[in-house]
Amino acid sequence: MAEPQRKKVTLNSLREKKKRGERITSIGVYDSPLAAIADNVGFDLLIIGNAGPMSLFGHSDPTTVKFEEQLFMTQAVSRVTKYGLIVAHMPYQTYHASKEDAIRHAGRLITEGGAHAVKCEGNRYTAEYVAEIVRAGIPVMGHIGMQASRRVEQSGFGVKGRRFEDAKDIIDGADAFVEAGVFAFILEQVPAELADFITRRYDVPVITLGGGTKADGVYHISGDVVGYSAFPMPKNRRSFTNVQPLLEEGISKYKDAVLKGEYPLDGDSFAMNEGEFDKLTSHFKAQAQPTRN
Repeated sequence: MAEPQRKKVTLNSLREKKKRGERITSIGVYDSPLAAIADNVGFDLLIIGNAGPMSLFGHSDPTTVKFEEQLFMTQAVSRVTKYGLIVAHMPYQTYHASKEDAIRHAGRLITEGGAHAVKCEGNRYTAEYVAEIVRAGIPVMGHIGMQASRRVEQSGFGVKGRRFEDAKDIIDGADAFVEAGVFAFILEQVPAELADFITRRYDVPVITLGGGTKADGVYHISGDVVGYSAFPMPKNRRSFTNVQPLLEEGISKYKDAVLKGEYPLDGDSFAMNEGEFDKLTSHFKAQAQPTRN
């Protein structure tokens, strides 16, 4: 029997998956090769988070990620993908100063970057800017729980919502985001029972990163999935393969072959057409001979 023809993922298809209780698959992708692979494998959500510029450009802090870097990565993903819904993260301070700023930056990720939606971290105070982006016709995915660019006010990285008051604040922010019109959530680093509660509380899909398995789907960063990152992976994440030794082996073999004069070999090189090199050497030999007075 022939495979059913793949269809492009839409906001409606994600909502329908939640209604049917089907798992939503998502992965963080930041470059064309991995994005093309992930899209071919068949992920629903292709998310360009701030972990991309951190991993590939060496930012140790998400607050130093530039909007242009996020835009370039979004373009790299959108140029090679056909089916997954592309969600581009809004970097730090690109939607906090004014509603005009929020709409302009979100709009550029759509019109220039090729994203289908944007992702915003925040809480009830950020929701008014999220609402403006939605009113401008741009779908927004909320990001709650642990938020990398808001780590100072949240007392650093790590699990959020262990205590009643903290969990209540997370839900309050989620309520405000739903009222603002988000189509889905990334819920990062929260206890599993809180993730389950939030998933059942809202009609919009909830995707967890470090929040157990009872949400509508799970999010993981492609670099961590395959062991390709400049930084150590968090303890509660899992790699499913490790390409780092393979990359190191290939690069080391290349270096050794160059040092030994074994690369490139004759078969790896090109030659001039027959007789053409003789013409070249004769030409310059004649030029080098001294002229007689």
